This record gives sequence, structure tokens and C-alpha cells, in this order.
Amino acid sequence: MKLTKKLKLICIFFFLIIVFIFIFQIFINSVISNPIVNNDKFIIVKKNLTENAFLKYLKNDNIKITKLEWKIAKFFTKEKFVLKQGEFLIKKNTSLINFLENINNNKVFYRKFTLIEGTNSKQLENKLTNSLGLMGTVLHIDEGKFKPDTYLYKWGDTKSSLLKKMEIEQYRFIDSHWKKRVKNNFVKTKFDAIILASIVEKEGKKSEELKNISSVFLNRLKNNMKLQSDATIAYALKKNGKDLNKLDLKSKNLFNTYRYKGLPPTPISYPSTNSILAVLYPNDTDYLYFVSDGKGGHRFSKTFSQHKKNIKLWIKVLKDHDKN
Repeated sequence: MKLTKKLKLICIFFFLIIVFIFIFQIFINSVISNPIVNNDKFIIVKKNLTENAFLKYLKNDNIKITKLEWKIAKFFTKEKFVLKQGEFLIKKNTSLINFLENINNNKVFYRKFTLIEGTNSKQLENKLTNSLGLMGTVLHIDEGKFKPDTYLYKWGDTKSSLLKKMEIEQYRFIDSHWKKRVKNNFVKTKFDAIILASIVEKEGKKSEELKNISSVFLNRLKNNMKLQSDATIAYALKKNGKDLNKLDLKSKNLFNTYRYKGLPPTPISYPSTNSILAVLYPNDTDYLYFVSDGKGGHRFSKTFSQHKKNIKLWIKVLKDHDKN
């Protein structure tokens, strides 16, 4: 009788152990494999953040992880876990242990920053200000010196470090072509090339015309003529080129290429690689003038008389367009 009772207790004991192991196994599996979010979510680990504070931050963001689950997941990481600074993406199929491994392996999320061709320093400044995760301030942003492109940055990177990367890429591109360029007496420095390219960028809409537009400006410089670019005045007066009037063309500012000869003092935009190439390798033409054809392109001419005829053609296209 006593043996039977003892056997029952042993059976109950082993049964409870099996149940405990089963429950514990389920719990472990939930930590290892169960997703911790229903949808993709970004989280930010700030510098010197403690694990307890981080768990509280996750809880406030509707990611509920207990301290026990956290400790178990840490136990299963291959290396000693360290809470690292950065922005991390938790995908909807990510388990807690995968999440910890991503942090431990510093798999931070990279954001994209695109500098658009033809934009200027004020527009770049506004974009830097509105870009999430970029830190610090920049007192002055130079015109033209940054290469339009898409760049990757991490949460916590500084604006100045991103600008430095963009500047390096700009001059790396120019350097790769500088010795092979078509030399002239008017684009003597890389800065000169960027200035002229920035004007070509704003004047040209079709990439196939850029080398002709560049040749016009270089020919005018060669003939001691003023560049007469509406884009440079529009830049100085912060106007749309289509809104310029006769008084604007007489304005006394160093960007008024109707009033002053030579290149303006600085670039007026961040030129594309195509515009820079158009300046370094311009077409060999006798063109001195160009005017819009009213269809997104331009008509080029060698003489002022032909230029006036092209202006009349442009006006006719505008009138026909208004009628329709």
C-alpha cells in the first residue's frame, strides 16, 4: 500500500516535470520564433540608454517584452549582448532573439538623402533641416560644391559629415575628367567649371542640348560678350526665370550677366554630371545665341538676325498654345 502511494507521488512528480518542461519549451519557442510586432516598425536606441529604460521605451511603443523574455533572448545570442546606438527596423516576422542579434551585429537602418539636380543651397538647407535623424547644425552651405545623388546615412549622423561625403563625390567626379577636358581660357579652375555647369543646368532641359548650350556660353566669353543668362538673375532675385522683367535685367547685382561680363561669382545650383560634362567637353560650334522653341528645347543660332527670327518663332508657338 505504501509502495503504491509512493509510486503515485513519483508519477505525479514526473508528470509535473514533463508539464513544466512542455510549458517552458513553449515559452522558449515564443521568445526564439514568435514575432514581436504585427507590422514593420522603426525603433531608436539612444546613446547610453540602459536596458530597463529601453524596455520601457518599447512598452510605450506597444512592443511588450518582459524582463524574463529579454534575459532568455540575451542568453541565446551567440555573443555577449551590447545595447548599441542607432535606428533599427523591426520587420513583422522578426522574433525577439533576431531583434537582439540585429542590435548586437549593429544592423542599423540606413536612410536615404537625395540632392536633386538643379536645386540650390537654400533648398539643400531646408532638406537637411527636415531630414529625420541628421544631427548638428551647418552655419554656411556653399553653392554648387556638392554632387547631386542619393546618399545613405544613419540616425545620429551629422549634417556636416553628409555634406562632406557629397563634396568628396563632386570633386572625385570632376577630378576623373579634369586632365582629359577640352581646355580653354575661360574655365581655368574646377570651381569655374562648376559655376558654368550650374548655369547650363538651369538653362537646359534636354540632356542632348547641354553641350550646345555650354558652347554658346564659351563662345560668348571668347568673343568678350556678356553671358546674358536669365537663370543667373533669377537666382540672385529669388525669382522664377519666366517672371523676370526689364527692370530685373538692369539690376545691380554681380549675378546679372546682362550687366556684367564673365562668370558670376559663385555657382547658382548643384549641377548634374551631364551639365559638368557639357562644360568639360562642349560641342565645337559657332553658336552665340539660343532661345526656347516653346516645346521644351531650344533653337540655336550663330547671328543675332537669326536669333531674332527664332524669338518670333517662339512667340508664335506661345500664341498658338494660348489659342488652344
